[in-house]
Amino acid sequence: MLTISTFNIKNDSSTYRREKAERIIEYLEDNQIDILNLQELFPKCERDLRKELQKRNYKIYGKYRYYFPWFSSINESNAIITNQPVIFHKTYYLPSFPSFTKRVATKVVIQNEKIGTISIINTHLDYQYDYVKKKQLKYLQKLIEKDKNPILLTGDFNLKNNKELFFWFENVLQEKGIFPIKTKGKTLKQSRYHRAIDHIFISQDFEILKAEIIKTLSISDHYPILVKLIKRSD
Repeated sequence: MLTISTFNIKNDSSTYRREKAERIIEYLEDNQIDILNLQELFPKCERDLRKELQKRNYKIYGKYRYYFPWFSSINESNAIITNQPVIFHKTYYLPSFPSFTKRVATKVVIQNEKIGTISIINTHLDYQYDYVKKKQLKYLQKLIEKDKNPILLTGDFNLKNNKELFFWFENVLQEKGIFPIKTKGKTLKQSRYHRAIDHIFISQDFEILKAEIIKTLSISDHYPILVKLIKRSD
């Protein structure tokens, strides 16, 4: 069994306190999470997380969207934290123009003794323009089409699951045997609508044992999604 979570932790670099990293570690340990995919991870929080994760046999993967240190307060990565053996990792820069914010996707390939080799992709899409978002989704589509492994795609898509663009992407992935995990309720706390904008897509190779939105964490403006899965038996 693998336990996976996606969580936009909110970039609050200007008011950050170490307690936030400690709460993320508690969430990781309390739920025995094997793969924790974070969006909006900023340098101050990452430094504290790394110190604690080194003691717990976890590693962080994922580069930041800007190279220059003077962007540190607004710099973010879509990090993948895992205790699984990693055989490949890379950060991809998504098309973003004319949006002023760069967007990235982090990919790792893990090898699990019981489930096998899996490609995991974590991203955070544009919030301003749907046509930019569609370009980013098409980039992810091509990335997935080149991959021969079962896929786990997670992230903050800034896209509710009743929108035409979501249906389009859902249909594209279904042709590849990849399906969204259905969750009830909102993942953005201040949303007026009870629909998720954070999503997890999984290959049909997996069977879902549990999927829920966790509403007990107060460190972000998003709720994390937690999923437990096993390899589907033939």
